[in-house]
Amino acid sequence: MEKFRFSVDTHLFRELGELLVGRDSTALIELLKNAYDADATFVRVRGTNLKNSGTIVISDDGVGMTDEIFRTAFLRIAGRYKEGGDRRSPVYKRRYTGAKGVGRLSAHKLARELYVESIPNANVHAAGLSTASSIAGIEANINWDELENQDQSLESIDSGLDVRVITELEEKKPGTTLRLENLKTSWTSAQLTRFLEELHSARPAEELLRQPQNVRQPSIIGEIRAASTSPEDPGFEIITEGDFRTGESLWGSLVNRAHWLLEIDASGSTVKYSIQPTESNIQRGGAPDTYYFEKPHPNSGAGPFFTARVYAREGSWSESRASELTRFNQRRGGIRVYLEGFRVLPYGGRRDDWLGLDRDYARKPRSFDLDLDSSSSSYLPQQENEGYLSQGNEQYVGAIFLTASGAQTLRPVVNREGFVEDEPFEVLRNLVRGGIDLVTRARASRKREQQAEERLAEERGLEAQLDQKAIIDTGVSDPARPELDETRPAERPLRHPLVTARQELVILGESPSIPPDAKSQIQRAQIAVELAEHRERAWDEERIMLRVLAGVGLQFSAFVHEINGILGQANAVRELTTFVAEAADFHVRKRMLSELTEAVDQLVQSLTRQSSYLTDVVGPDARRRRRRMRLPDTVQASVQLLSKTLAERSIRLERQLDPYVKTPPIFPAEMAVIMTNLLTNAIKAADTGGTILVSGRKAADGGISLRVENTGRPVDLSDSEKWFRPFESTTLDVDVVLGQGLGLGLPITRRIVEEYRGKVEFVEPSSGFATAVEISLPLPPRGADA
Repeated sequence: MEKFRFSVDTHLFRELGELLVGRDSTALIELLKNAYDADATFVRVRGTNLKNSGTIVISDDGVGMTDEIFRTAFLRIAGRYKEGGDRRSPVYKRRYTGAKGVGRLSAHKLARELYVESIPNANVHAAGLSTASSIAGIEANINWDELENQDQSLESIDSGLDVRVITELEEKKPGTTLRLENLKTSWTSAQLTRFLEELHSARPAEELLRQPQNVRQPSIIGEIRAASTSPEDPGFEIITEGDFRTGESLWGSLVNRAHWLLEIDASGSTVKYSIQPTESNIQRGGAPDTYYFEKPHPNSGAGPFFTARVYAREGSWSESRASELTRFNQRRGGIRVYLEGFRVLPYGGRRDDWLGLDRDYARKPRSFDLDLDSSSSSYLPQQENEGYLSQGNEQYVGAIFLTASGAQTLRPVVNREGFVEDEPFEVLRNLVRGGIDLVTRARASRKREQQAEERLAEERGLEAQLDQKAIIDTGVSDPARPELDETRPAERPLRHPLVTARQELVILGESPSIPPDAKSQIQRAQIAVELAEHRERAWDEERIMLRVLAGVGLQFSAFVHEINGILGQANAVRELTTFVAEAADFHVRKRMLSELTEAVDQLVQSLTRQSSYLTDVVGPDARRRRRRMRLPDTVQASVQLLSKTLAERSIRLERQLDPYVKTPPIFPAEMAVIMTNLLTNAIKAADTGGTILVSGRKAADGGISLRVENTGRPVDLSDSEKWFRPFESTTLDVDVVLGQGLGLGLPITRRIVEEYRGKVEFVEPSSGFATAVEISLPLPPRGADA
């Protein structure tokens, strides 16, 4: 009787390779892990002609493979070679980083051909054999395309795999060389840059593992061993050559310019946090205080358990945006995750926000809800509006270090791109994010102290000036008051003029040289100043809100049009719902459900546009605090509101915005009003089938230059100032969607811009455009309130 057996088609290589290895850099790192598992002390990676499907050569000095291991392990898909014993390497007892036996499929993902030469270390491999003479190495050529083109099972292939056994090993150095030829990808410059970023971050920087040298208090985690290995392990180095070579490492400069150090020890039942300022922070006037916190591990029985070291920077680099250190920070910044000394992608990479830092930097929550014990909370209490100091990913550089034993509850995604985001992963994320929020709270506390110190210094300076005046007038000094510092200029800018006036009046009222009949006048002046302070605070909020509401009012026609559209969509949804309920035919019901889904989707999009815009301009956070915003973000908020109008009129919107340039400190509501006014005018002018160009760049003075151009009717530059007068509308025709216009958009825009010492004007448009409006917003002077 014929016996039935399972068989595997050669097509499995392609299916498994695409499923189990997510990206090219992941594939290459998997091959580097094989060298690490083979007890290599180094692996050399050379890339040649990568932009034209070139070659990658990977060579190591590990224990190599015997012909038997090559046959039973390398050529056996999903083999169990690394599952025996305690899953550690034979020489340095490294915890194996591979588990599924599919690492060689990484070579298949990268290239069409693979050459393998492996020379075994006779002393290591002889331990498991009766005689050393039976040890042999191999040379092999594998043509993946030829293998896959054979319409038969893997066991029956007769071409595409050529293996030669090497028996003469005496003069050969142990190790393995993989040469990947005829690469499947021809990398562009941008793709190669991303690839190199991920390759060079495969192992953590030594500066993150060593004892910190730029802080005053001892580290709570000390020297970090990122992997489970023996004390005799000399380490593992990745050497990059050819197209994989990059410039000098600037890790030392990056760490030395940080302002705060966060360390987390979550390796046991208690989670410990340490937050301390760096020497760079202290030298610029920061307090040398160090904060320590503890809390029970939320899952002390199963983990995950880890350690972490993160450096935080405040503000921007003193160098220009294009400086070498800035570019290095962009490539290496972020908080990354390492498991057994190898990076887990994509955490900490560009555009990865696994901790929600970029999200909250844009959202600016008022405060953080931190789960700390009572003593910790009293030591560093919640600060008012602490969330306003939230920073994005690029302000942090650091790593989370996991070992296999501590990460047993974390489940890798099948393509090795991160972990499944289940409860254990949320424990990891929340513990790390809690540490980051503690750093923000410490920064907020220190900023509050600095503001109090500035006010106190200002008061003492005024008192000293008054005493000096009293000495001149009476010849009598008050020993209880400080001497006037004659080295300080008598005239200096005052950050709080009304506060200063009130203080001076108080001091003046106490002066013995003031005539009695003048004291009542001084008291009256004090009351007037206090009233002016109160009204200034109230008027500042009202002025901002009135200006914002005026800007919103200019969009009223568009808003009414959109609401009418939403009402129509809602009625359509209601009618479709009734028809679906009454339809008996299955196919008719299915078609109606499809139409209903589409109608609901349009309704949600319409509501999202309006909700997003109204939140941006009238939400409490939009007018509570001035902050710097990325240029593309400020434009996108208004584009989203007007997207439907742009689409209905077939207007093409082009954007040329530097993604790294930020606005000067400004209320988000004011920026939203500015952009919406300019875009609305441009849409009206461009009309159906026109083009709008929004461009922005960093100005020479450090501020921004923003320009909105359109292909509609030109504006006479010699007479363009009239359009900045109230009720001088640039549009005379009634627009069904956007209205005719009241002639207030540009005047309101100019009032906002001029308050920030900027200017807005019509300028000569670029080639192909008819009209251009340009806004210049400078940075505030040093020391001015933001």
